[in-house]
Amino acid sequence: MLLRVNLSLLPGTLCDMLNASLQKHELMLTCLDSIENIQQFTQDPADILIINEEKIPVPALDTLKLLMQIPDPPSVIVLTESGRDRQAGMLAAGCEVVLSTGTSPDIICKAVDSILRKHIVRQNEILKTKRLISEPRLSDFVSQSRSMQTFLNLVKKVVHTDSSLLILGETGVGKERLALAIHGESKRKNSPFIAVNCAALPENLLESELFGHEKGAFTGAVRTRRGAFELAHKGTIFLDEIGDIPIHLQTKLLRAIQEKQFQKVGGENAVNVDVRIMAATNRDLATEVKEGRFRKDLYYRLSVICLNIPPLSERREDIPELVRNYINYLAPRIGVPGKDINADAMQALIDYHWPGNVRELINVIERAMLLCEGGWITPAELPEEVSRHVAAVSAQLPVSGITGQSCQEWAGKSWKKIRNEVIHSTEKKYLSAMLDRHAGRVYSAAAEAGITPRAFYQKLNRHSIAASDSRNKISSGDF
Repeated sequence: MLLRVNLSLLPGTLCDMLNASLQKHELMLTCLDSIENIQQFTQDPADILIINEEKIPVPALDTLKLLMQIPDPPSVIVLTESGRDRQAGMLAAGCEVVLSTGTSPDIICKAVDSILRKHIVRQNEILKTKRLISEPRLSDFVSQSRSMQTFLNLVKKVVHTDSSLLILGETGVGKERLALAIHGESKRKNSPFIAVNCAALPENLLESELFGHEKGAFTGAVRTRRGAFELAHKGTIFLDEIGDIPIHLQTKLLRAIQEKQFQKVGGENAVNVDVRIMAATNRDLATEVKEGRFRKDLYYRLSVICLNIPPLSERREDIPELVRNYINYLAPRIGVPGKDINADAMQALIDYHWPGNVRELINVIERAMLLCEGGWITPAELPEEVSRHVAAVSAQLPVSGITGQSCQEWAGKSWKKIRNEVIHSTEKKYLSAMLDRHAGRVYSAAAEAGITPRAFYQKLNRHSIAASDSRNKISSGDF
């Protein structure tokens, strides 16, 4: 668990004393060298901010109110020489604690301890309510797209039955996760879920993996072993890539499904089992049947209900929510601070065709989070094939008035560098124009831009644009 404390422009002696005290708690400490506007508070996010009132950009109360509007705002401790009425105003603005500037470091540390306990309790509660990604539920598949909603309505009708399910879909679309989610909400949820990848095992081992073997059944069978069907008794067996199972094993599999019994390799006695069958494939089994590579009777036995998961390319409206969910999931597991994603990078993800579906999306997000050095994922952290559409748009933009460069000045520069320069320059002009259009009101500008105020502030900071540069200061109408 990582908690950050920002000691912003406190007197040197006090800052040193607090620093030494807080380091005993193994906290991550940061300090701003100067504060000119609200954007600097978001440059290096903190869980707790300790600041002297005189260092808060004026008007201080308005700045504090604006700070509280930022997503996941810090708990603020203000040190002040003001009277009680002013202190009450700061508390009303959202400050956690207001103390006199003469307060001893020990008392300040006690206030920090109290706030830390609240943060730890809150984070522990969040962790308790978040299931592992290996324990999916149908609620994880909530979607904005019509095709996915129609699909999920069908899934909900078969969750509590024992009927065989054939799950179809492109590679990486989440077939096993769907099977796990269905099992996790079925009447068999307290019994085993056993998955077998029929394409990952050599043909001579697959039969033993499915049905088990007796000791001495073949070379290397030094003991009796239970197979997937026996291990899944009373639960669910998931046969992934069922289209790759050899034709001679299809006969034995059909009997196991129909009769609910089988014989182990080298065995003589029948083993009775009670399992629900779920199978998945990215092959066209109907074509496989026509061409004689898959038994027709097995196909009909497996496909009592067919669930065809829509590919990610057909439900692009779900991508923003999926991205944010996976960022939140991955951050503590790969050991990086929480990230956000800017509008350009998000648009690149939405426009990409995703041949690897959700699995590819997760890999791209993890890669971007590991490469990202700041708090925001940009197109620069995305793979070239994903961010290519940003480059295509940039290539169509006129150079005049954007970069001020001629073709000759591009010589010797890589395409990636030129693309980033164009994007950077265009974004800066856009932000300035939006601020002018809204008379410096950041919240109004962010609303028209279609991004969060936090994202707008981050972009302003990246381009060294102060909101006060446009029509003086941020208007109180932003609050």
